[in-house]
Amino acid sequence: MSDARETKPFGAWESPIAPADLAEGTLKIEQIKLDGDSIVWTEARPQEGGRSAVMRWTRNAGVVDVLPRWYDARSIVNSYGGGAMGVRDGMLVFTQYAAAALPKTRDQRVHRQDPGKLPVPITPLADATYADFEIDAARAVVYAVMEEAGVITRGQPTQTPVALDLAGERPPRVLAEGGDFYAAPVAGRAATGMDHLELSLDAVGGDRVKDGRDRDPSGALHDVRKVAGSPAESEDAGTNPILKEAMRFSEAVVQPLWSPGGVLHAVSDKVAIDGDRWNNICRCVNGTLSPITRETAELAPPAWRLGGASYGFVSDEEILAAPNRNGTSSLVRVDTATGPITVMDTPFTSIEHLCVSDGAAVFVGASFTDPPGIRRMDLATGTIELIRTTRLPLNADVAACIAAPRAMTFPTGPTGADEAHAFHYAPQNPRFVAPRDERPPLIVMIHGGPTAAARSALDLTIPFFTSRGFAVVDVNYRGSSGFGRAFRRAIYGGWGQVDVEDCVAAVGALVAEGLADPHRVVSRGGSSGGYTTLALATFTDLLSAAASYYGISNLEMIARVTDKLEAHYAELLLGPYPAAAKLFRDRSPLFHADRIDCPIILFRGTEDPVVPPDQAHVLINELNSRKRPHAYEFYEGESHGFRKASTIIGALEEELSFYGTMLGFVPSGPLKTPRIHNQGDG
Repeated sequence: MSDARETKPFGAWESPIAPADLAEGTLKIEQIKLDGDSIVWTEARPQEGGRSAVMRWTRNAGVVDVLPRWYDARSIVNSYGGGAMGVRDGMLVFTQYAAAALPKTRDQRVHRQDPGKLPVPITPLADATYADFEIDAARAVVYAVMEEAGVITRGQPTQTPVALDLAGERPPRVLAEGGDFYAAPVAGRAATGMDHLELSLDAVGGDRVKDGRDRDPSGALHDVRKVAGSPAESEDAGTNPILKEAMRFSEAVVQPLWSPGGVLHAVSDKVAIDGDRWNNICRCVNGTLSPITRETAELAPPAWRLGGASYGFVSDEEILAAPNRNGTSSLVRVDTATGPITVMDTPFTSIEHLCVSDGAAVFVGASFTDPPGIRRMDLATGTIELIRTTRLPLNADVAACIAAPRAMTFPTGPTGADEAHAFHYAPQNPRFVAPRDERPPLIVMIHGGPTAAARSALDLTIPFFTSRGFAVVDVNYRGSSGFGRAFRRAIYGGWGQVDVEDCVAAVGALVAEGLADPHRVVSRGGSSGGYTTLALATFTDLLSAAASYYGISNLEMIARVTDKLEAHYAELLLGPYPAAAKLFRDRSPLFHADRIDCPIILFRGTEDPVVPPDQAHVLINELNSRKRPHAYEFYEGESHGFRKASTIIGALEEELSFYGTMLGFVPSGPLKTPRIHNQGDG
């Protein structure tokens, strides 16, 4: 039987997925809260300039907007934000992200909205932002984390847990101080706190859990006791010596939560299994955390953003949790008495924002072939209903271009004795076939973090490329989450080296199988993934082109000037600064731009506090001075991660056009073409 498919070169296939499909009609769920029978959440809308809307679902009314469209519920605590709203008995509190109201800042006042009324501010107009809310109606306060840009502690904006007056008549009351970071300030009576040099990349967000046994009418805590997070007695044998001063704490603790019976629980990475350590659920027994689960899985991810949840109580006897094992998630029941888990039958490989209440579980569920959506599961029957999808329904032509990846584990490292992981997506389009003996161009996708992980949910960016004839490998390099503490720590001291080695090894494994063209390899990544992309372009001859989204070019700059959350971050990944200044320069693409031979396209936001725009400007000047081919775009009003539909569409069009120019094919569709500087001069 003859093949009815049209023969066209890889990369030039016509795709039913347009750049606009990745932004228009799409949403991003940022937080979920349960309020009685209601589900309340925030969703970012690219088509509304990235505004974060607050939505509510009830059985009778369905899905409704809670806030007027000129309100934007978004926090900038830790720059990454999260936890921008809280709700109880219909009352909503949220952080407003508005037009500039103070010099060089945003209006980040907390607002209260009662049912049927307009929001009113309850915090003063000050240079402060708030997140991680819990309403205490009995005391007429809301607990939150406050970050004050104008009050500096150890060189960074000061954070404190506070009680805010719900009537807005009294100033915020500070409940504790002295730590650099706080989260979950009142999860019942608990809080997590941490200092810069105690910040553990294994589970960013807290390494000391404190339990306040009593509270006065104003909400202040008394008899506060530390129940987790003790100084390390000794360093792990594998810890790089240059990190020992920084790694003073050996336990990372996140997500403190109280059981219905009033027992404090949290997720800690202190649980040792088969020579490694894993994030498992623990309960407080006699003033210390004791493991309930003992799974070779991560029962909580790194807490880059506030307000997340990965477990909840069905009852005192049962917990529902969403562990990540080897890069994919599942939904499990946990017997709190004995600790074993029972995996529930769901179609999801990604589960986030898990909330449990009144016999139901609510979460954002997705798979490799199904986009994220808010799901409600009846725990008695197992019935799952879709409450809110994050994108318009996929038509048949688009669905035919989507396929689940193949999970890869491959040897890596200088001797090949180590292992790393990836998801491999082959070209997928039922209308086209490539000429015989042609191998596809390969896109190396590199996640950020670097302690995050490749997503196990449908990201339409991948079929956008695979439907055009690209292969994609989404790499979980050493340092990624979901594979144990030792795997995460393997990047300590080795950033810019082990991640680069693993990406090179992933490409080598696919080339050896005949699944990729070794002469047409490109890399794309954002944030630290953008840095690894630049490092691949600088320190290897692997790439034919590279696309760096808000990536780091000068590691010294983030050691000296960066946002609060990532102060000292590079020191954990490389070494103490300035003592290790030479290593910072050795791993920085900027200082080795003469070694960059592949064309690079850079995308940046003008308001990025994590990787300031100067990083790109300096690299662009260096590329120009050395006559290296490159292109770039700076997007007004965008931060670290793009939110506007016009930005998402424009960047993707230019990226695809850039690849076509550099790899020698004509991509389908009308595309915005970038201005390429020094083209042909490299």
